[in-house]
Amino acid sequence: MRQPLAVSGPMDWPLTNGAVPWIVLVIGLLSLGWLLVVRRRSWWTVTVPLIALGTAVAVFVVQYLEDNSWRLIADELPISVLVWIGVGVFGVALAVARCFYTPRWRTRLAALLAGLLVLLAACSQVNVFYDQYPRLRTLVTALTRESTDLRTAGGGMRNATVRTPEGGTLESVWKPPADMPAKGSLSKVKIPGTVSGFDARDAWVYLPPAYRTDPRALLPVIVLMPGQPGSPQDWLDSGQLAETMDAYAAEHHGLAPVAVSVDTLHSPLNNTICVDSKRGKVHTYLTQDVPAWIRANLQVAAAPGSWAAGGYSLGGTCSLQLAVTAPELFGSFVDISGQREPTLGGHQRTVDELFGGSSAAYDAISPLKIMQKKPFAGTNGLFIVGSSDGTFAPQQRDAYAAARKAGMNATYKELPGGHSWAVWRPALGVGLAWLGGVTHLTSPSSG
Repeated sequence: MRQPLAVSGPMDWPLTNGAVPWIVLVIGLLSLGWLLVVRRRSWWTVTVPLIALGTAVAVFVVQYLEDNSWRLIADELPISVLVWIGVGVFGVALAVARCFYTPRWRTRLAALLAGLLVLLAACSQVNVFYDQYPRLRTLVTALTRESTDLRTAGGGMRNATVRTPEGGTLESVWKPPADMPAKGSLSKVKIPGTVSGFDARDAWVYLPPAYRTDPRALLPVIVLMPGQPGSPQDWLDSGQLAETMDAYAAEHHGLAPVAVSVDTLHSPLNNTICVDSKRGKVHTYLTQDVPAWIRANLQVAAAPGSWAAGGYSLGGTCSLQLAVTAPELFGSFVDISGQREPTLGGHQRTVDELFGGSSAAYDAISPLKIMQKKPFAGTNGLFIVGSSDGTFAPQQRDAYAAARKAGMNATYKELPGGHSWAVWRPALGVGLAWLGGVTHLTSPSSG
């Protein structure tokens, strides 16, 4: 079941469960029915059939391009999503057509409004499927999110530190100063591709309360990556990164990992699968440019066991890739709904397009292939996936089995839901509790 959302006003009304999506759906369907009612024979014999045919063709083209060219998402578009895309297109097209069937401007305005209501209902149902915006506040915040200057938040400063004792946890020796902030900070930053040349979109940095003090706790760090299509800010908006981190910190005297949400795509259409290729030297960016920037601008624990990679969907696959290709940097990873192997939508297509047809070159970056040849006894891994995710759950189980066989300290968890934020959002909290234990920040989670 989804976690209930605290309701304090219209901005916090749930958009993916409860009454609101049902009300929007009913209004949209009633609007669609009204749009269909025209007392002209040509409307029913010519216009409506042509619009229906055009909608079907448009949806088919979208599906074909997505599955064979765009690959905006790792999985095929679900039938239910395609249906609602079709409903939205059909409603808007009907509204435009109604405007040509009446000279009255009021009726035209009503038709356009009805078309927008149908489109809103369709978008609402797609949102219900992916749980992208669980409440209106999430959507508004995504458009208006503000950034705290990193220097104001404490980045770049070199304070005295409290370190994790040998064989103990940081929490056991940390005593929060009286002036410690109640919450962490969020800062938008540019992490340049100095070595890689990769033109990444802005990253986001979360600094926990225990970082923003003097002395400060020397904290572990997690590098988070988005899925596709996606951006670093998705972890903040749909993923509720700050809220989850702050809640964890409140339970542990201000302690939480420093989180850096980075870009791996450059643009939504550019599936890089986190390797160095003609689509960008993303592996170099993640293993050289990003760590160098963190070391230069943030005061965090330095040991590989204190650094983790994490992500959902494509980002989850990337986290496993980083753990096996750069274990000297990332001693832990949180793979949420990741894939068995990096892919553009097909194994041979990926080999041909990004590796010049060389299977050997592809195998050199494929996590399962690498784990067959190399042990990873010092690596900690957490695999999380939705229990009803028929496409990605089997792949996660395969990756988990391979990790265990390679000697990793690996854990596997399933959460209720499919391939959506209904799983990825709570998975962040689960991963955070697990990460606190393996990095010796806090006592190991019993969950």
